[in-house]
Amino acid sequence: MKLWMPILMIIAGAVFPLALAPFFLWPLGILSLLVFVHGQFTATSARSAFWRAWLYSTAQFAAGVSWIYVSMHDHGGTPAWLAVPMVGIFAAFLATFPAFWFSLRFIFFRQFYAWLTIPVFWFLHEWFRSWFLTGFPWLFAGDAHLFTWLSGWAPVIGSYGISVILLLTVTGLWMLVKTRRPHWLLPLLLWPLGLALQSFDWTEKTGELKVAAVQGNIPQDDKWKREMVSPTINAYYQQTSDHWDADLILWPETAMTLLYDQFQPYQEELSAEALGTHTTIVTGIPYRYPRGTELAGEFHNSVIAFGYGEGIYHKQHLVPFGEYVPLEDQIRGLIPFFDLEMSSFLAGQKDQPLLKVGRFSQQGEQLYLIAPYICYEIAYPQLVTRMAENADLLITVSNDAWFGDSLGPKQHMALAQMRALETGRYLLRATNTGITALVDNKGHIITRLPYEQRATLTGTAEMRSGSTPYMLWNLWPLYGLVLLTFILAGVKKYRSRNLLNG
Repeated sequence: MKLWMPILMIIAGAVFPLALAPFFLWPLGILSLLVFVHGQFTATSARSAFWRAWLYSTAQFAAGVSWIYVSMHDHGGTPAWLAVPMVGIFAAFLATFPAFWFSLRFIFFRQFYAWLTIPVFWFLHEWFRSWFLTGFPWLFAGDAHLFTWLSGWAPVIGSYGISVILLLTVTGLWMLVKTRRPHWLLPLLLWPLGLALQSFDWTEKTGELKVAAVQGNIPQDDKWKREMVSPTINAYYQQTSDHWDADLILWPETAMTLLYDQFQPYQEELSAEALGTHTTIVTGIPYRYPRGTELAGEFHNSVIAFGYGEGIYHKQHLVPFGEYVPLEDQIRGLIPFFDLEMSSFLAGQKDQPLLKVGRFSQQGEQLYLIAPYICYEIAYPQLVTRMAENADLLITVSNDAWFGDSLGPKQHMALAQMRALETGRYLLRATNTGITALVDNKGHIITRLPYEQRATLTGTAEMRSGSTPYMLWNLWPLYGLVLLTFILAGVKKYRSRNLLNG
Protein backbone atom coordinates (compact mmCIF):
# COMPACT_ATOMS: atom_id res chain seq x y z
CA MET A 1 0.00 0.00 0.00
CA LYS A 2 1.44 3.34 -1.06
CA LEU A 3 2.07 5.79 1.79
CA TRP A 4 -0.40 8.37 0.50
CA MET A 5 -3.29 5.90 0.49
CA PRO A 6 -3.31 5.18 4.28
CA ILE A 7 -3.03 8.91 4.99
CA LEU A 8 -5.91 9.63 2.60
CA MET A 9 -8.05 6.93 4.22
CA ILE A 10 -7.44 8.30 7.72
CA ILE A 11 -8.23 11.89 6.73
CA ALA A 12 -11.39 10.88 4.85
CA GLY A 13 -12.59 8.72 7.75
CA ALA A 14 -12.05 11.55 10.25
CA VAL A 15 -14.10 13.89 8.03
CA PHE A 16 -17.08 11.49 7.82
CA PRO A 17 -18.73 12.49 11.17
CA LEU A 18 -19.03 16.09 9.95
CA ALA A 19 -21.83 14.85 7.69
CA LEU A 20 -23.83 13.77 10.76
CA ALA A 21 -25.44 15.67 13.65
CA PRO A 22 -24.93 18.34 14.75
CA PHE A 23 -23.09 19.60 11.65
CA PHE A 24 -25.04 17.86 8.84
CA LEU A 25 -22.38 18.88 6.29
CA TRP A 26 -23.56 16.06 4.03
CA PRO A 27 -21.50 17.12 0.98
CA LEU A 28 -18.39 16.44 3.06
CA GLY A 29 -19.82 12.98 3.69
CA ILE A 30 -20.04 12.36 -0.04
CA LEU A 31 -16.43 13.48 -0.51
CA SER A 32 -15.36 11.24 2.36
CA LEU A 33 -17.17 8.25 0.85
CA LEU A 34 -15.67 8.99 -2.56
CA VAL A 35 -12.23 8.47 -1.03
CA PHE A 36 -13.39 5.25 0.62
CA VAL A 37 -14.92 4.00 -2.63
CA HIS A 38 -11.75 4.89 -4.54
CA GLY A 39 -9.76 2.80 -2.05
CA GLN A 40 -12.01 -0.21 -2.61
CA PHE A 41 -12.20 0.16 -6.40
CA THR A 42 -8.41 0.21 -6.64
CA ALA A 43 -7.71 -2.53 -4.08
CA THR A 44 -5.71 -5.35 -5.64
CA SER A 45 -6.10 -7.93 -2.88
CA ALA A 46 -8.31 -8.83 0.07
CA ARG A 47 -5.50 -7.64 2.32
CA SER A 48 -5.43 -4.15 0.81
CA ALA A 49 -9.24 -3.97 0.86
CA PHE A 50 -9.18 -4.90 4.55
CA TRP A 51 -6.55 -2.38 5.62
CA ARG A 52 -8.01 0.50 3.63
CA ALA A 53 -11.45 -0.09 5.14
CA TRP A 54 -9.93 -0.52 8.60
CA LEU A 55 -7.90 2.71 8.49
CA TYR A 56 -10.86 4.69 7.16
CA SER A 57 -13.25 3.26 9.75
CA THR A 58 -10.86 3.59 12.68
CA ALA A 59 -10.57 7.32 11.98
CA GLN A 60 -14.34 7.52 11.41
CA PHE A 61 -15.16 5.97 14.78
CA ALA A 62 -12.36 7.70 16.69
CA ALA A 63 -13.72 11.08 15.61
CA GLY A 64 -17.41 10.15 15.61
CA VAL A 65 -17.62 8.49 19.04
CA SER A 66 -14.95 10.56 20.77
CA TRP A 67 -17.67 11.53 23.26
CA ILE A 68 -17.10 8.19 25.02
CA TYR A 69 -14.01 9.85 26.50
CA VAL A 70 -16.29 12.14 28.57
CA SER A 71 -18.01 9.21 30.29
CA MET A 72 -14.71 7.42 30.87
CA HIS A 73 -12.71 10.39 32.13
CA ASP A 74 -15.14 12.94 33.54
CA HIS A 75 -17.60 10.52 35.17
CA GLY A 76 -15.88 7.13 35.09
CA GLY A 77 -12.70 8.15 36.93
CA THR A 78 -10.38 6.89 34.16
CA PRO A 79 -7.22 9.03 33.83
CA ALA A 80 -6.74 10.82 30.53
CA TRP A 81 -3.59 8.87 29.69
CA LEU A 82 -5.68 5.68 29.75
CA ALA A 83 -9.05 6.99 28.51
CA VAL A 84 -7.62 8.29 25.22
CA PRO A 85 -6.10 4.95 24.11
CA MET A 86 -9.24 3.12 25.30
CA VAL A 87 -11.33 5.23 22.93
CA GLY A 88 -8.80 4.43 20.21
CA ILE A 89 -9.00 0.69 20.95
CA PHE A 90 -12.80 0.83 20.83
CA ALA A 91 -12.68 2.62 17.46
CA ALA A 92 -10.13 0.13 16.10
CA PHE A 93 -12.32 -2.77 17.24
CA LEU A 94 -15.44 -1.37 15.57
CA ALA A 95 -13.40 -0.80 12.40
CA THR A 96 -12.74 -4.53 12.08
CA PHE A 97 -16.40 -5.02 11.08
CA PRO A 98 -16.35 -3.03 7.81
CA ALA A 99 -12.80 -4.23 7.15
CA PHE A 100 -13.96 -7.83 7.44
CA TRP A 101 -16.94 -7.33 5.13
CA PHE A 102 -14.99 -5.48 2.45
CA SER A 103 -12.22 -8.06 2.45
CA LEU A 104 -14.96 -10.68 1.93
CA ARG A 105 -16.28 -8.63 -0.97
CA PHE A 106 -12.91 -8.82 -2.69
CA ILE A 107 -12.45 -12.53 -1.96
CA PHE A 108 -15.82 -13.46 -3.46
CA PHE A 109 -16.33 -10.92 -6.22
CA ARG A 110 -13.09 -8.97 -6.70
CA GLN A 111 -14.03 -5.92 -8.83
CA PHE A 112 -16.92 -7.49 -10.75
CA TYR A 113 -19.91 -5.15 -10.50
CA ALA A 114 -17.98 -3.17 -7.89
CA TRP A 115 -20.33 -0.21 -8.40
CA LEU A 116 -23.07 -2.42 -6.93
CA THR A 117 -21.19 -4.72 -4.56
CA ILE A 118 -19.62 -1.81 -2.64
CA PRO A 119 -23.04 -0.31 -1.67
CA VAL A 120 -24.36 -3.78 -0.82
CA PHE A 121 -21.42 -4.62 1.42
CA TRP A 122 -21.70 -1.21 3.07
CA PHE A 123 -25.27 -2.18 3.99
CA LEU A 124 -24.10 -5.59 5.22
CA HIS A 125 -21.51 -4.07 7.53
CA GLU A 126 -24.01 -1.56 8.98
CA TRP A 127 -26.58 -4.34 9.41
CA PHE A 128 -24.00 -6.62 11.05
CA ARG A 129 -22.86 -3.88 13.41
CA SER A 130 -26.46 -3.25 14.48
CA TRP A 131 -26.79 -6.61 16.23
CA PHE A 132 -23.40 -8.29 16.71
CA LEU A 133 -22.38 -8.31 20.42
CA THR A 134 -25.67 -6.49 21.28
CA GLY A 135 -25.00 -4.00 18.48
CA PHE A 136 -23.78 -0.45 17.97
CA PRO A 137 -26.06 1.15 15.33
CA TRP A 138 -24.27 4.48 15.30
CA LEU A 139 -22.70 6.61 12.52
CA PHE A 140 -24.72 5.10 9.69
CA ALA A 141 -24.18 6.92 6.41
CA GLY A 142 -27.92 7.33 5.86
CA ASP A 143 -28.34 9.21 9.15
CA ALA A 144 -26.57 12.21 7.59
CA HIS A 145 -29.59 12.77 5.35
CA LEU A 146 -32.29 13.55 7.88
CA PHE A 147 -32.89 16.90 6.16
CA THR A 148 -31.89 16.28 2.52
CA TRP A 149 -34.05 15.08 -0.38
CA LEU A 150 -33.10 11.52 0.52
CA SER A 151 -35.06 11.79 3.79
CA GLY A 152 -38.21 11.00 1.80
CA TRP A 153 -36.89 7.43 1.46
CA ALA A 154 -36.69 6.91 5.25
CA PRO A 155 -40.33 5.75 5.69
CA VAL A 156 -39.89 3.49 2.65
CA ILE A 157 -36.51 1.77 3.12
CA GLY A 158 -35.18 3.25 6.37
CA SER A 159 -31.78 4.73 7.09
CA TYR A 160 -30.18 1.48 5.86
CA GLY A 161 -31.74 2.03 2.47
CA ILE A 162 -30.64 5.66 2.38
CA SER A 163 -27.09 4.43 3.00
CA VAL A 164 -27.39 2.17 -0.05
CA ILE A 165 -28.71 5.02 -2.23
CA LEU A 166 -25.90 7.25 -1.01
CA LEU A 167 -23.23 4.66 -1.82
CA LEU A 168 -24.81 3.98 -5.23
CA THR A 169 -24.58 7.71 -5.89
CA VAL A 170 -20.93 7.75 -4.92
CA THR A 171 -19.95 4.65 -6.91
CA GLY A 172 -21.86 6.10 -9.88
CA LEU A 173 -19.87 9.33 -9.64
CA TRP A 174 -16.63 7.34 -9.45
CA MET A 175 -17.58 5.34 -12.55
CA LEU A 176 -18.58 8.55 -14.34
CA VAL A 177 -15.11 10.00 -13.78
CA LYS A 178 -13.49 6.75 -14.89
CA THR A 179 -15.59 6.00 -18.00
CA ARG A 180 -17.00 9.44 -18.97
CA ARG A 181 -20.33 7.72 -19.68
CA PRO A 182 -23.34 9.78 -18.54
CA HIS A 183 -25.56 6.80 -17.69
CA TRP A 184 -23.66 6.56 -14.39
CA LEU A 185 -25.59 9.66 -13.30
CA LEU A 186 -28.81 7.60 -13.15
CA PRO A 187 -28.56 7.00 -9.38
CA LEU A 188 -28.94 10.76 -8.95
CA LEU A 189 -32.58 10.36 -10.05
CA LEU A 190 -33.24 8.75 -6.68
CA TRP A 191 -32.65 12.14 -5.02
CA PRO A 192 -35.57 14.08 -6.57
CA LEU A 193 -37.71 10.96 -6.16
CA GLY A 194 -36.92 11.17 -2.45
CA LEU A 195 -38.06 14.80 -2.51
CA ALA A 196 -41.36 13.72 -4.06
CA LEU A 197 -41.79 11.03 -1.39
CA GLN A 198 -41.56 13.69 1.33
CA SER A 199 -45.09 14.82 0.44
CA PHE A 200 -46.61 11.44 1.41
CA ASP A 201 -48.30 10.98 4.78
CA TRP A 202 -47.92 7.28 5.43
CA THR A 203 -49.80 7.39 8.76
CA GLU A 204 -52.94 9.22 9.87
CA LYS A 205 -53.86 11.27 12.89
CA THR A 206 -56.24 9.56 15.32
CA GLY A 207 -56.14 11.96 18.25
CA GLU A 208 -53.79 14.03 20.37
CA LEU A 209 -52.33 14.25 23.83
CA LYS A 210 -51.19 17.28 25.75
CA VAL A 211 -47.69 16.29 26.86
CA ALA A 212 -44.97 17.55 29.19
CA ALA A 213 -41.37 16.35 29.56
CA VAL A 214 -39.44 17.19 32.72
CA GLN A 215 -35.72 17.93 32.46
CA GLY A 216 -34.44 17.68 36.04
CA ASN A 217 -30.81 18.66 35.32
CA ILE A 218 -29.52 16.68 38.30
CA PRO A 219 -25.67 16.75 38.27
CA GLN A 220 -24.40 13.33 37.20
CA ASP A 221 -21.70 13.25 39.90
CA ASP A 222 -24.39 13.77 42.58
CA LYS A 223 -27.24 11.80 41.04
CA TRP A 224 -26.74 8.51 42.89
CA LYS A 225 -25.76 9.93 46.28
CA ARG A 226 -28.09 8.85 49.06
CA GLU A 227 -28.61 12.43 50.25
CA MET A 228 -29.88 13.39 46.77
CA VAL A 229 -32.91 11.07 46.86
CA SER A 230 -35.29 13.49 48.56
CA PRO A 231 -34.12 16.62 46.69
CA THR A 232 -34.52 14.74 43.38
CA ILE A 233 -38.05 13.55 44.20
CA ASN A 234 -38.99 17.06 45.35
CA ALA A 235 -37.55 18.63 42.20
CA TYR A 236 -39.52 16.35 39.88
CA TYR A 237 -42.69 16.72 41.95
CA GLN A 238 -42.48 20.52 41.91
CA GLN A 239 -41.95 20.62 38.15
CA THR A 240 -44.76 18.12 37.62
CA SER A 241 -47.26 19.92 39.88
CA ASP A 242 -47.28 22.89 37.50
CA HIS A 243 -48.49 20.68 34.63
CA TRP A 244 -51.38 18.61 35.94
CA ASP A 245 -53.33 19.82 32.91
CA ALA A 246 -51.17 17.54 30.72
CA ASP A 247 -52.40 14.10 29.65
CA LEU A 248 -48.87 12.64 29.76
CA ILE A 249 -45.91 13.77 31.84
CA LEU A 250 -42.59 12.12 31.00
CA TRP A 251 -39.57 11.94 33.31
CA PRO A 252 -36.08 10.84 32.10
CA GLU A 253 -34.19 7.56 32.36
CA THR A 254 -33.58 6.58 36.01
CA ALA A 255 -35.10 9.91 37.04
CA MET A 256 -35.81 8.21 40.35
CA THR A 257 -32.66 6.81 41.96
CA LEU A 258 -34.72 4.65 44.30
CA LEU A 259 -35.56 1.11 43.31
CA TYR A 260 -39.12 0.54 42.10
CA ASP A 261 -40.24 -1.18 45.32
CA GLN A 262 -38.69 1.65 47.39
CA PHE A 263 -40.43 4.27 45.27
CA GLN A 264 -43.92 2.79 45.64
CA PRO A 265 -45.02 4.93 48.65
CA TYR A 266 -44.16 8.08 46.67
CA GLN A 267 -45.77 6.60 43.57
CA GLU A 268 -49.05 5.95 45.38
CA GLU A 269 -49.22 9.57 46.52
CA LEU A 270 -48.38 10.90 43.05
CA SER A 271 -50.75 8.41 41.39
CA ALA A 272 -53.68 9.58 43.51
CA GLU A 273 -53.06 13.18 42.46
CA ALA A 274 -52.55 12.19 38.82
CA LEU A 275 -55.81 10.22 38.78
CA GLY A 276 -57.64 13.30 39.98
CA THR A 277 -56.39 15.28 36.98
CA HIS A 278 -56.56 12.37 34.47
CA THR A 279 -52.79 12.52 34.00
CA THR A 280 -50.38 9.68 33.28
CA ILE A 281 -46.82 9.91 34.60
CA VAL A 282 -44.07 7.85 32.96
CA THR A 283 -40.66 7.68 34.61
CA GLY A 284 -37.43 5.79 34.27
CA ILE A 285 -36.54 3.80 37.37
CA PRO A 286 -34.41 0.76 38.32
CA TYR A 287 -36.54 -2.33 38.91
CA ARG A 288 -35.50 -5.05 41.37
CA TYR A 289 -37.09 -8.51 41.52
CA PRO A 290 -38.54 -9.17 45.00
CA ARG A 291 -37.59 -11.94 47.34
CA GLY A 292 -39.18 -15.28 46.68
CA THR A 293 -39.03 -14.93 42.91
CA GLU A 294 -36.73 -16.82 40.56
CA LEU A 295 -34.69 -13.69 39.77
CA ALA A 296 -34.71 -12.26 43.29
CA GLY A 297 -32.17 -9.46 43.66
CA GLU A 298 -31.63 -8.97 39.91
CA PHE A 299 -32.18 -5.56 38.30
CA HIS A 300 -33.70 -4.05 35.15
CA ASN A 301 -33.38 -0.56 33.73
CA SER A 302 -37.07 0.19 33.38
CA VAL A 303 -39.84 2.70 32.79
CA ILE A 304 -43.20 2.63 34.56
CA ALA A 305 -46.50 4.34 33.81
CA PHE A 306 -48.90 5.21 36.62
CA GLY A 307 -51.77 7.53 37.40
CA TYR A 308 -54.33 7.58 34.57
CA GLY A 309 -52.24 5.02 32.67
CA GLU A 310 -50.32 1.86 33.44
CA GLY A 311 -47.52 -0.45 32.35
CA ILE A 312 -43.91 -1.36 32.91
CA TYR A 313 -41.14 -1.88 30.37
CA HIS A 314 -37.66 -3.37 30.91
CA LYS A 315 -34.86 -2.26 28.61
CA GLN A 316 -33.87 -4.88 26.02
CA HIS A 317 -30.59 -3.54 24.60
CA LEU A 318 -28.09 -2.80 27.37
CA VAL A 319 -25.06 -0.53 27.05
CA PRO A 320 -21.78 -2.48 27.50
CA PHE A 321 -19.87 -1.28 30.61
CA GLY A 322 -22.61 1.27 31.39
CA GLU A 323 -25.40 -1.21 32.17
CA TYR A 324 -23.61 -4.54 32.11
CA VAL A 325 -19.94 -5.47 32.17
CA PRO A 326 -18.70 -8.07 29.64
CA LEU A 327 -16.33 -10.58 31.27
CA GLU A 328 -17.49 -9.14 34.58
CA ASP A 329 -15.62 -11.59 36.81
CA GLN A 330 -12.32 -10.82 35.09
CA ILE A 331 -12.36 -7.01 34.78
CA ARG A 332 -14.44 -5.68 37.67
CA GLY A 333 -12.22 -3.49 39.84
CA LEU A 334 -9.45 -2.94 37.29
CA ILE A 335 -10.41 0.73 36.78
CA PRO A 336 -13.28 2.82 38.21
CA PHE A 337 -15.02 2.88 34.81
CA PHE A 338 -15.76 -0.86 35.19
CA ASP A 339 -17.52 -0.22 38.53
CA LEU A 340 -20.04 2.48 37.64
CA GLU A 341 -23.30 2.76 39.58
CA MET A 342 -26.08 0.50 38.31
CA SER A 343 -23.95 -1.43 35.82
CA SER A 344 -25.38 -4.90 36.50
CA PHE A 345 -28.74 -4.86 34.73
CA LEU A 346 -30.56 -7.76 33.09
CA ALA A 347 -31.93 -7.40 29.55
CA GLY A 348 -35.72 -7.33 29.20
CA GLN A 349 -37.75 -9.78 27.14
CA LYS A 350 -38.37 -9.16 23.44
CA ASP A 351 -42.19 -8.99 23.30
CA GLN A 352 -43.31 -6.76 26.17
CA PRO A 353 -46.71 -5.02 26.24
CA LEU A 354 -46.79 -1.33 25.38
CA LEU A 355 -47.55 1.32 27.97
CA LYS A 356 -51.14 2.55 28.24
CA VAL A 357 -52.03 6.23 28.52
CA GLY A 358 -55.60 7.38 29.05
CA ARG A 359 -57.14 10.66 27.94
CA PHE A 360 -60.32 12.08 29.42
CA SER A 361 -62.33 14.61 27.42
CA GLN A 362 -65.91 15.72 26.83
CA GLN A 363 -66.14 13.01 24.17
CA GLY A 364 -65.34 10.38 26.80
CA GLU A 365 -62.31 8.29 27.68
CA GLN A 366 -59.71 7.25 25.12
CA LEU A 367 -56.85 4.79 25.50
CA TYR A 368 -53.59 5.14 23.60
CA LEU A 369 -50.65 2.75 23.36
CA ILE A 370 -47.16 4.17 23.86
CA ALA A 371 -43.95 2.50 22.67
CA PRO A 372 -41.12 3.24 25.14
CA TYR A 373 -37.38 3.16 24.39
CA ILE A 374 -34.67 3.62 27.00
CA CYS A 375 -31.48 5.49 26.10
CA TYR A 376 -29.74 4.20 22.99
CA GLU A 377 -32.51 1.67 22.21
CA ILE A 378 -33.88 4.43 20.00
CA ALA A 379 -30.84 3.93 17.75
CA TYR A 380 -32.00 0.42 16.75
CA PRO A 381 -34.18 0.75 13.62
CA GLN A 382 -35.59 -2.78 13.75
CA LEU A 383 -36.45 -2.64 17.45
CA VAL A 384 -38.20 0.70 17.04
CA THR A 385 -40.26 -0.31 14.00
CA ARG A 386 -41.30 -3.60 15.61
CA MET A 387 -42.58 -1.92 18.77
CA ALA A 388 -44.14 0.98 16.86
CA GLU A 389 -46.51 -1.24 14.83
CA ASN A 390 -49.34 -0.96 17.36
CA ALA A 391 -48.23 2.27 19.03
CA ASP A 392 -49.90 5.67 18.77
CA LEU A 393 -46.84 7.56 20.06
CA LEU A 394 -43.13 6.91 20.65
CA ILE A 395 -41.40 8.02 23.83
CA THR A 396 -37.73 7.77 24.69
CA VAL A 397 -35.96 8.53 27.96
CA SER A 398 -32.24 8.99 28.42
CA ASN A 399 -29.54 10.33 30.71
CA ASP A 400 -27.00 11.83 28.32
CA ALA A 401 -25.35 13.69 31.20
CA TRP A 402 -22.71 10.95 30.96
CA PHE A 403 -21.42 12.64 27.80
CA GLY A 404 -21.64 16.34 28.65
CA ASP A 405 -22.11 18.87 25.85
CA SER A 406 -20.29 16.63 23.33
CA LEU A 407 -21.26 15.16 19.96
CA GLY A 408 -22.92 12.17 21.66
CA PRO A 409 -26.22 13.73 22.84
CA LYS A 410 -26.64 15.59 19.54
CA GLN A 411 -26.10 12.44 17.48
CA HIS A 412 -28.49 10.62 19.83
CA MET A 413 -31.21 13.22 19.27
CA ALA A 414 -30.83 12.98 15.49
CA LEU A 415 -31.23 9.18 15.67
CA ALA A 416 -34.50 9.66 17.57
CA GLN A 417 -35.67 12.03 14.82
CA MET A 418 -34.83 9.44 12.16
CA ARG A 419 -36.88 6.80 14.01
CA ALA A 420 -39.87 9.17 14.12
CA LEU A 421 -39.53 9.71 10.37
CA GLU A 422 -39.18 5.99 9.60
CA THR A 423 -42.31 5.09 11.59
CA GLY A 424 -44.46 8.16 10.82
CA ARG A 425 -44.99 8.72 14.55
CA TYR A 426 -44.61 11.66 16.90
CA LEU A 427 -41.86 11.17 19.46
CA LEU A 428 -41.47 12.68 22.93
CA ARG A 429 -37.98 12.61 24.45
CA ALA A 430 -37.06 13.36 28.07
CA THR A 431 -33.47 13.55 29.33
CA ASN A 432 -31.83 14.60 32.55
CA THR A 433 -29.72 17.43 31.11
CA GLY A 434 -30.80 17.59 27.44
CA ILE A 435 -31.72 17.18 24.68
CA THR A 436 -35.42 17.09 25.73
CA ALA A 437 -37.70 17.57 22.71
CA LEU A 438 -40.96 16.86 20.92
CA VAL A 439 -40.57 15.55 17.35
CA ASP A 440 -43.26 15.30 14.67
CA ASN A 441 -43.95 12.42 12.28
CA LYS A 442 -41.62 13.96 9.67
CA GLY A 443 -38.64 13.93 12.05
CA HIS A 444 -38.68 17.67 12.72
CA ILE A 445 -38.23 19.07 16.22
CA ILE A 446 -41.36 21.01 17.20
CA THR A 447 -39.97 22.30 20.47
CA ARG A 448 -36.97 21.58 22.70
CA LEU A 449 -35.43 22.70 25.98
CA PRO A 450 -32.09 24.49 26.45
CA TYR A 451 -29.19 22.25 27.40
CA GLU A 452 -28.28 21.87 31.11
CA GLN A 453 -31.24 23.83 32.43
CA ARG A 454 -33.95 22.68 34.81
CA ALA A 455 -37.15 23.15 32.83
CA THR A 456 -40.29 21.43 31.57
CA LEU A 457 -41.22 21.10 27.91
CA THR A 458 -44.89 21.29 26.95
CA GLY A 459 -46.67 20.67 23.68
CA THR A 460 -49.31 18.69 21.84
CA ALA A 461 -48.44 15.33 20.33
CA GLU A 462 -50.51 13.77 17.60
CA MET A 463 -51.55 10.16 18.00
CA ARG A 464 -51.02 8.38 14.67
CA SER A 465 -51.89 4.94 13.33
CA GLY A 466 -50.96 2.96 10.27
CA SER A 467 -47.71 1.55 8.97
CA THR A 468 -45.06 3.08 6.74
CA PRO A 469 -43.73 0.87 3.91
CA TYR A 470 -40.56 0.39 5.94
CA MET A 471 -42.57 -0.99 8.85
CA LEU A 472 -44.37 -3.37 6.48
CA TRP A 473 -41.38 -4.47 4.38
CA ASN A 474 -38.67 -4.25 7.01
CA LEU A 475 -35.29 -5.04 5.40
CA TRP A 476 -36.61 -7.53 2.85
CA PRO A 477 -36.12 -5.22 -0.18
CA LEU A 478 -32.48 -4.77 0.85
CA TYR A 479 -32.06 -8.50 1.42
CA GLY A 480 -33.44 -8.99 -2.09
CA LEU A 481 -30.89 -6.50 -3.44
CA VAL A 482 -28.12 -8.42 -1.68
CA LEU A 483 -29.25 -11.70 -3.25
CA LEU A 484 -29.58 -10.16 -6.72
CA THR A 485 -26.14 -8.57 -6.44
CA PHE A 486 -24.56 -11.84 -5.37
CA ILE A 487 -26.10 -13.61 -8.36
CA LEU A 488 -25.07 -10.95 -10.89
CA ALA A 489 -21.52 -10.55 -9.58
CA GLY A 490 -21.10 -14.30 -9.14
CA VAL A 491 -22.24 -15.05 -12.70
CA LYS A 492 -19.99 -12.29 -14.08
CA LYS A 493 -17.00 -13.66 -12.20
CA TYR A 494 -17.78 -17.24 -13.34
CA ARG A 495 -18.06 -16.22 -17.00
CA SER A 496 -14.89 -14.19 -16.83
CA ARG A 497 -12.99 -17.13 -15.37
CA ASN A 498 -14.31 -19.46 -18.09
CA LEU A 499 -13.21 -17.00 -20.80
CA LEU A 500 -9.73 -16.85 -19.32
CA ASN A 501 -9.52 -20.67 -19.09
CA GLY A 502 -11.03 -21.17 -22.52
